[in-house]
Amino acid sequence: VKNAKENLQNIVKELKKIEYPFFDLPTQINPRKIAALDGGGFAEDFVGLTIIPSRAAGAIFEQNENPIWIEEDDVEILTLDDDPRNFGSLFRDLLEVNVALKLAEMKPDILFLDGSITNFAYKGIPHSLRFFLEDIDSIDEGSYIEKFFSLYQKFIQTAYKLITKCILDDIVLVGVSKDSRANILIKHLHKDSKKRPPINDVSLINIISKGKAGFTKPLKFAPKISPVRQKVWKAANVFQEDELQSFYLSYFVLKDGAQPIRVDSLLPQKNRLKEIQEAMVTYHDG
Repeated sequence: VKNAKENLQNIVKELKKIEYPFFDLPTQINPRKIAALDGGGFAEDFVGLTIIPSRAAGAIFEQNENPIWIEEDDVEILTLDDDPRNFGSLFRDLLEVNVALKLAEMKPDILFLDGSITNFAYKGIPHSLRFFLEDIDSIDEGSYIEKFFSLYQKFIQTAYKLITKCILDDIVLVGVSKDSRANILIKHLHKDSKKRPPINDVSLINIISKGKAGFTKPLKFAPKISPVRQKVWKAANVFQEDELQSFYLSYFVLKDGAQPIRVDSLLPQKNRLKEIQEAMVTYHDG
């Protein structure tokens, strides 16, 4: 226990030496027409079946106007041969993207997503299915693999449609994660080191910020693209553009002592980063 405590103290001591730009929150705020959404669901197991009711809802918020709500819900029934956890997660994510697309049709200035934008292009593929997806043309018709792959394709195609629409219509797309466990920034800062501290970005920001409100310099990052993911993208004809395979990442501490929040944005919207910073202060509670 003593050695573990000493190791932790040494790690914190080293991390305090890191100099990474951390800026004060903007104070000049411009009211904007924004959209925000959230989703949810649960799984109920019965004999031989799993029922997954899911729902997504979002709204347009504008100064001196009543919110305009959009909702979508659906139910999926799976058998014992299916994978309720992974299929259910994908099913719920698709509902959220559908609602986000409907919100985008109403031309908000900014569209807030609940979670990382990277999930659109890099949604996890279960390890149990990766082998089968290495040869997409050989997937058996009517199998669970085909069922999952069909839903996965629909999800990434809808997500791609949302992203490209936001870029073309000049809608700022922002992903907000309040419980991020990512270590993207810590990896970046230690990319030339043989040993990386065993902590995540949120822990690092808590040290860098010294408990004060502010935000980090946006970091451009690109998740690793596996051969299977490349095949899935190509089959769905999505995310072939280099600029849509990378993102900007910032962390915001919206008030003194608050938990750092991860904020993702699109590379083609680099010139809108200032608006994102202002919007975070205006529309999130920290």
